[in-house]
This record gives sequence, structure tokens and C-alpha cells, in this order.
Amino acid sequence: AYCEQQELRYSTFGYWVRKLRRAAEPATEKKGAGFVPVIPATVQPTDLTLSLPNGLEIRGIEANNLGLVRDLLGMLA
Repeated sequence: AYCEQQELRYSTFGYWVRKLRRAAEPATEKKGAGFVPVIPATVQPTDLTLSLPNGLEIRGIEANNLGLVRDLLGMLA
């Protein structure tokens, strides 16, 4: 009845009722953005394997031994 008297859509009225109720809540009860603890995942060693056409396999390739892998491939070429 109030909405009809004020020429107000009911959905608009409902929107403002919800908005004002949320604004009236104590700050401690509001749920919102905040900080959460971030725990970095442990890095697992890669299990990268290079399989060559002749059947030779080089296993355990990681960032710290790429130079060695490059040198081995250079010797095989």
C-alpha cells in the first residue's frame, strides 16, 4: 500500500530496505573483503624426461641442470 501511495515500485522499495538494513549492521558483523593467510605450496622437483629417438633417456631435468643437459646433447650430436 505504501508503494502505491508513493508511486514507488515494490522492487525499488525492497532494494532500499535491504541496503539500509545492511548499513545499520555493526561493523564487526559485516562480511567483506579482507586479508587471508596465504601459504605457498611446496615446490616439488620436476620429473622431466627427455627421450631421444635412439632410446636414450635423460631424466630429472630441472632449471638448475639445464646447462649439463645442453652439454650432453651437444656431445651426442
